[in-house]
Amino acid sequence: MRVAYNKYSRRFDFSAPPTFVPVLLACIACWVVSYLYSVGYPVYGEVSATPLWNTICQTLPGKEFTYIIGMTLMFGGAFLLHRANYVLVLIREKTMLPFLFYVLFISTNPDFFPLKSTSVGVFCLILAIYQLFTTYHDPGAREKAYSAALLIGIGSLLWVHLLWFLPLFWLGMYNFRSLTSRTFIASLLGVATVYWFLLGWCVWQRDFTPFNVPFSTLFKVRLLATDGIVLLDWISIMAIALLTVVASLNIVMHDTEDSLRSRQFLSFLIAMSVWAFSLYFLYDQVSEEFLETACVPASILIAHFFTVTRGKIVFWSFFTTVAVLVATLFIRIWNFL
Repeated sequence: MRVAYNKYSRRFDFSAPPTFVPVLLACIACWVVSYLYSVGYPVYGEVSATPLWNTICQTLPGKEFTYIIGMTLMFGGAFLLHRANYVLVLIREKTMLPFLFYVLFISTNPDFFPLKSTSVGVFCLILAIYQLFTTYHDPGAREKAYSAALLIGIGSLLWVHLLWFLPLFWLGMYNFRSLTSRTFIASLLGVATVYWFLLGWCVWQRDFTPFNVPFSTLFKVRLLATDGIVLLDWISIMAIALLTVVASLNIVMHDTEDSLRSRQFLSFLIAMSVWAFSLYFLYDQVSEEFLETACVPASILIAHFFTVTRGKIVFWSFFTTVAVLVATLFIRIWNFL
């Protein structure tokens, strides 16, 4: 494989085609293998799930269509992360690594195949994060605060636990100096708009199940039963968590090398990863869903680390991570057979 270096820093460019294309093809191969062995299919609704998600599960026309939707949402979310990084300059060098890492993390975990309630929810969450970041030092950004909360509300119709990220967004608005009484009320109205229409539907149908069932599970905290998880299942989780910690420490220790705005954006993503991983351990019944939300900030933080750092350890860490995640998926699929 041809080694691609940045001509200015002589740093290995992991997002160059000689590296980017093979890793992307490996991710697509993961989807193909999962499709052949019907990993996660058929998609079932649950008693505790939102009625909208249960309705979608009943109307999915077939296996091929379900996998196509899942891949489309994954690539769509990865593209939004790439655009957010490009427009907001989250990483000080142009790179496709946020796109690649998000695709890699989603494609190598069988718990995310082929389509989950969080697939659309995480897509809405990424859009909401972009809206949040555009409120930076704009105390009059009522429309953007409303849009961010509206997106979270829409995503919560499929996965109600997405509402737990709303307080994190208020913290982000506070740090970005855009939290005022008006933007706070605008964010409340964004969520209220969604559930106002839902309430109208419930009154018309004379059925308040869409309120009773999902919200009854929102506050049911049950710690993750780690004794039921085999070592193989922990490998990919610990790999992503460890890389996220290393990347976060690297950002904190070298924060002066990024602009003030980028540092605050990255600090929010660090807080978001801690929040998502914490909720992963607090909600055993939806732990995989919170793990999928953790992939969003982890993709950017880890991409930042592999973009701005150099050395043989970093070089081999990248390819070891890719190999371990892909191999772990295939081994887990083999064990399912």
